[in-house]
Amino acid sequence: MKILHLTNHLNTGGITTYIRTLAVEQVKAGHDVFVWGARGIYSNDLKAAGITALEDVPRCKSELSPRLWLALPKLVNILKTQSIDIIHAHTRVTQVLAAGATFFVKIPYVSTAHMFYKRRLGRRLFPCWGKTIIAISKAMEEGLRTIFKEKGLPPIVVVPNGIEVEKLLAKFNKVDRSKAREAYGYRKEDLVVLSLCRLIPVKGIHILIEAFAMACREAPEIKLLIAGAGDPDYVQKLKARVSELGLGKKVLFIGNESEIEKPLRAGDIFAAPYLWPEAFGLSVLEAMAVGLPVVGSISGGIVELLGDGKHGLLFDRENIADLASCLVQYAKDLSLRSGMGEAARQASLKYTSQRMCELINAVYKEVLAGTI
Repeated sequence: MKILHLTNHLNTGGITTYIRTLAVEQVKAGHDVFVWGARGIYSNDLKAAGITALEDVPRCKSELSPRLWLALPKLVNILKTQSIDIIHAHTRVTQVLAAGATFFVKIPYVSTAHMFYKRRLGRRLFPCWGKTIIAISKAMEEGLRTIFKEKGLPPIVVVPNGIEVEKLLAKFNKVDRSKAREAYGYRKEDLVVLSLCRLIPVKGIHILIEAFAMACREAPEIKLLIAGAGDPDYVQKLKARVSELGLGKKVLFIGNESEIEKPLRAGDIFAAPYLWPEAFGLSVLEAMAVGLPVVGSISGGIVELLGDGKHGLLFDRENIADLASCLVQYAKDLSLRSGMGEAARQASLKYTSQRMCELINAVYKEVLAGTI
């Protein structure tokens, strides 16, 4: 099968990570895989994995951009010359582009819904979902049906996101925990709460800082490690608040960390205080895979990942006291941390990249056979 993935760019981001993970597994399964997206830091990585990166394309944020439509002839040419069997679009812009291409070549396309979309006029008038929508979680499927009220929606198939568990564990196990903790300035007796995400308001790190300050009163041994970068103004406000609370020696910002196995190895508890409904929660899954006990907000796919509280503690979104209570519970109870960490690790095993690939390839086959 010849598969073409369409995205806006090949830089760091959840969608790019998803495409790379899926494309690598598809190559392993014997398929020819192409990825269309403006050149980025993932370009060479894709090529090294045997994936053809079509990166000399414009980066567009709007479906109305003239640059997008000027790229249409190039896409049509690729579809014809490479004899592509199926197109897989991952963003609104590329869904519209794929729909445009189908006027010239009769190649079916599907879409993956990576986030909770707003019901904008353009989406209502020109849905451009393709033959089917792949939702990355049950929460995502429910969100689509609620937002669009099933009008203009093609069949929806839930295929949970997946990660390369074995690859992550191999890297994780190579990291010496003592050295990783020493590198961040932690002592053996410190209990490290880890956050790993983009630093933007909807990720709720300001909620985490307030809850952490509250939890410190009952569990003075806890420390907070914040990994990730994002909105500079928001990051500055976070740091200023840490200073106001007198937590400068207990909270560490390390910025972007490409080797995520290092902060994961140094951590004892993983916190996901997300405010906006999270479609899935990739960083949460990575923490689960390495056996970290997780505390997450009741938000979209997080609840699903944590098994309604069976695989991690849940707190009411934006409830600072509730999150603080969860942190204290973990800090005070080693058996709870161990039990939830193991439950999380076991639960993560069903979210492998191989399983994701198999399920998505099955969707492709149904589309090509005309049964979906």
